[in-house]
Amino acid sequence: MCDLGRIVGVTPLVILKRTSPAGYCGEVNSRIAYLFTLVAVGVAFCVPSRADSDGSFCTAKGYLVYEVREGITPGVTGHVLRVVRFEPQRGIYAAGEVTLQNFQVHHMVCSQDRVEISGWGNIFKKYTIDIAGPEKPKVVDFAEDPTRRFDPAKDGPDPPQFDYAQAGPVALESLDPDHQYTLWLSASEKNVEGGVEHYRKAELTQADAQGTVSQRLVLYENRFLETID
Repeated sequence: MCDLGRIVGVTPLVILKRTSPAGYCGEVNSRIAYLFTLVAVGVAFCVPSRADSDGSFCTAKGYLVYEVREGITPGVTGHVLRVVRFEPQRGIYAAGEVTLQNFQVHHMVCSQDRVEISGWGNIFKKYTIDIAGPEKPKVVDFAEDPTRRFDPAKDGPDPPQFDYAQAGPVALESLDPDHQYTLWLSASEKNVEGGVEHYRKAELTQADAQGTVSQRLVLYENRFLETID
């Protein structure tokens, strides 16, 4: 089995503070409501994005793209869109990245040859990125609109994010007849002294018809601590 290693490192522990007793009850109710929302949705991709977060992603046949941001994912400079391909001859491999201006992503669509990604920083920003052919991805169009305001009715739904998408396997389409490619989204929680430790992970695997994994690539890991007073 070929372990391709990690594209990004583990995020240092982020501490979220929970108040008590009234605040604690409110948080518990919020967490229960959130879990019921996930069950009702029932799919990995229907989740809201969070302010000051990253890990938004989308997929199309033969590739996956995701974005990471400085100050959220360690080892990242600026705001970066990364492309990972999976093909018959090469299997899984990193196919390049594009540097973006800093903004919170609210829209991300993968098509056969292009990716559209947009959102708000200080103003609305939108990129169109060409990923066709063997060349590195490149920006072919960029637009800003200082007058545009976010409207959930028109600008949603937000793309899925590694931190908040429902845990489980996501089968990916490819042109490889001999292998199945799967995005594995993992989520776990454990009680520790002072709170609850949350762990999130996104990993891409290649497996044969018998389910034997021959390649794997960790795309994203995040660990944060939610404290209870």
